[in-house]
Amino acid sequence: MVVVLFVGVVGWSAGAGVFAATSAGDAANAAHSSSASEQTCRACHSIDTTKVGPPFRAIAERYRGDPDAVAKLKKSMLEGSSGKWNTGANMPPNAISPADAERFAHWILGIK
Repeated sequence: MVVVLFVGVVGWSAGAGVFAATSAGDAANAAHSSSASEQTCRACHSIDTTKVGPPFRAIAERYRGDPDAVAKLKKSMLEGSSGKWNTGANMPPNAISPADAERFAHWILGIK
């Protein structure tokens, strides 16, 4: 069961420890992540569609094989990022714990 609650323009929040899906494609990957703090990522990212930021699948493809990928993604989540995808968007620092950022970086890199 996926429960999705809209929390303004900030993003999505999940109930019952299930990652909220924002599209049919996301639903297949919903069970792989559960942190409510990650839901703010869904405001700008999806699995396969470019929103404000790149799709998670594109991020996984770009960083696949990079031995420093987890550290780079974690740093971007915690400190913010800009200019890496030529979208003109700036990703702000996120209210996510370092442990959740690391776990979420592994989740992103596991997307095939």
